[in-house]
Amino acid sequence: MMAVYDDMNEKTKEKIQKSFLQLLQEKNFIKVSVQDIAKASGINRGTFYLHYLDKYDLLDQMEENLLAGLEVQLERLQPDRLLLEAEKGNISMHAVEVFRYIQLNAETFKVFLGGNNRVGFHKRLKQFFVEHFLEKMISNELFFNSTTVPQDYLSSFATSAFLGLIEQWLDNDLAETPKQMAEMYIQIIFFIKNL
Repeated sequence: MMAVYDDMNEKTKEKIQKSFLQLLQEKNFIKVSVQDIAKASGINRGTFYLHYLDKYDLLDQMEENLLAGLEVQLERLQPDRLLLEAEKGNISMHAVEVFRYIQLNAETFKVFLGGNNRVGFHKRLKQFFVEHFLEKMISNELFFNSTTVPQDYLSSFATSAFLGLIEQWLDNDLAETPKQMAEMYIQIIFFIKNL
């Protein structure tokens, strides 16, 4: 009996989140009300409040879930191996999986990085990449040993480049495959290395 209740709760939360994303495609976060979300979800406001404190809590939980899934993919990446494999002309399947995750969650990434979301996700995502991957890559002596640029600046530059790549891919409606994106990212990293 409890499993049925849990399934219903999950389906309701999914419906709320899907409706919320749809609303954010249409109008600014500031202008979206809990009533709008409830109406679009086909539920009443009381049901919304059983799952979320307010629209900020809904957005925070959705962002957290998105980043938690991305973290799983990034944890599998080992910068040392990624770079060594790339130097041999091989692309890590784990790198492809990072882009596959973005592809599978493209609508959410588009909305959260878009102009209708509250300010902050872009910066939060940038910091997330710094903490979970790029600092490991940049501190790799095999790769960035010849630079005198302070690590925080190098990290900021590399993260902005990675985010720009993702945003362009999303803007191009995912025209390239995750494998092509991983290859492109590696090419960019080596281009930067050789500057």
